[in-house]
Amino acid sequence: MIKVLWLAAAAWILQGVLVYFQIKNFQSKLNEMRTKGKVGVGTVKGRFGKGVIVMLCINDENLITDAQIMSGTTVFARFVPFHALINQNIEHVEAIIKDMKKQTKTAIVKAISSLESS
Repeated sequence: MIKVLWLAAAAWILQGVLVYFQIKNFQSKLNEMRTKGKVGVGTVKGRFGKGVIVMLCINDENLITDAQIMSGTTVFARFVPFHALINQNIEHVEAIIKDMKKQTKTAIVKAISSLESS
């Protein structure tokens, strides 16, 4: 019984350390994108499924100069380039995202909304 408690405590601590590194990855990617232009972030949390975070960077002509997506269920998920959105105008993104998964579409719409409100 004691061994199970120690194992559970060790797993909980390890998970906390991995979450820390995931947050550091998010912060460094966000700071990197902020140097390139205006940034919008959209998040969709998965209760038991995967969550999605989308970061969009736009220039003065509303063109997406950089797009990153993090999608997954574990703390091992990291940001990867979202090539489908790079060099697209944010006003024409609806046509591009229509065939994407619901959570991804929602995160993109939230990111665009955060760009428009700031």
